Amino acid sequence: MAASRETTNKWLIDWLVTRGKIGKHALEKQPDTLRETDYFEEGWLSSMEVVEFVTEIEQEFAMQFSDRDLQDPRFVTIEGITELIVDRAKQSNDCT
Repeated sequence: MAASRETTNKWLIDWLVTRGKIGKHALEKQPDTLRETDYFEEGWLSSMEVVEFVTEIEQEFAMQFSDRDLQDPRFVTIEGITELIVDRAKQSNDCT
């Protein structure tokens, strides 16, 4: 899947909504706030769910996070992880 900001953001949000981590009503009322929310601090994901989340992102976007990516401060929000995915896609395209 091509990693545009819009499609990436939507995929991440859909993943969290379908697993009951973000309510659809909250998303409709506060989409920007939720995109900037630290999902670790909010307890949206258990440690096992983080592994599942990362694995599914890597499969969906045909990429692999480095240890550095996982330590990046942006990794803890929907908006931040969107940036990481889009940046990684740009790097891949630049190399081809």
